[in-house]
Amino acid sequence: MSDWFLIALVAPLLWSVVNHIDKYMLSKYLGDRGVGALLIFSALSSILVLPFIIYFFHSEIFSITKTDLLTLIFVGLLSAGAFYFYLEGMQEEEASIVVPLFQMVPVFGYVLGYAILGESLSTSQILASLLVLFGIVVLAIEIDVDNKVVLKKRVLVLITFSSFLFALHDTLFKKVAISESFWVSVFWQYVSLVLCGVALLFFVKKFRRDFFSMFKGVGTKILSLNIASELLYIAGNLANNFATLLAPVALVLVVSSYQPLFVFIGGICLTIFFPHISMEKISRKHVIHKFSSILIIIIGSYLLYTSS
Repeated sequence: MSDWFLIALVAPLLWSVVNHIDKYMLSKYLGDRGVGALLIFSALSSILVLPFIIYFFHSEIFSITKTDLLTLIFVGLLSAGAFYFYLEGMQEEEASIVVPLFQMVPVFGYVLGYAILGESLSTSQILASLLVLFGIVVLAIEIDVDNKVVLKKRVLVLITFSSFLFALHDTLFKKVAISESFWVSVFWQYVSLVLCGVALLFFVKKFRRDFFSMFKGVGTKILSLNIASELLYIAGNLANNFATLLAPVALVLVVSSYQPLFVFIGGICLTIFFPHISMEKISRKHVIHKFSSILIIIIGSYLLYTSS
């Protein structure tokens, strides 16, 4: 198995844990104030990576061209925007529904990789991507208690926006990292995220109020969960970014199709053994629906990987 695949697989595994932590904080502690608070905290947490990069790569950091610097600043903003729509989606639905919808990212990644990087996929890889999309559509449709078919429109729109921003983020990051160095590109991307967090804190009153109120009453627990979540998220990002240097963006992004499986299994375990942490719909109908959709997505991802 290729090294890029193993490295890329680290990201969805870590992110699946983050998904459940985020859902737990939003549902148990934060409610409507959670999106702005978590967005600012996530952006500011990127500062944890900067001292490490400065220490080891300080001689290279400022050798970057102005065009690449501006691109990476934009990449950081894309990351913040994608995270915002993700949090909004998590407020709407269960983690095991939201996360599989992110498999739209590889499709956007294919189009953007072709347009920006000159990458291409074979016919078999395109068909495999369509199979992944079919699984997403199946998952986005739910049969309610009256056996009526309901399309989850709002969450589908939110995650579509988020997926596009994530795909554009990864594509532009690779474009710059090829000409610059990986760690220098990561540094300026995270500088942009920190600046974005500072701007939101100072200029968006509601987000600022939500951020500070987040620590009242359960401050220590929220802080601990946030730090754990951000460290896992950053580690996943680093693995994902590094993998994009070893393989086409679309192939690296499609490995994230394993994330829904991790989230699905985690959701079932939490509902059965730790219902005070997370409760998801695990009736026979819902489990068959989710598992079937995720299985289709996994098969499409496997076919895409084996045809590369």
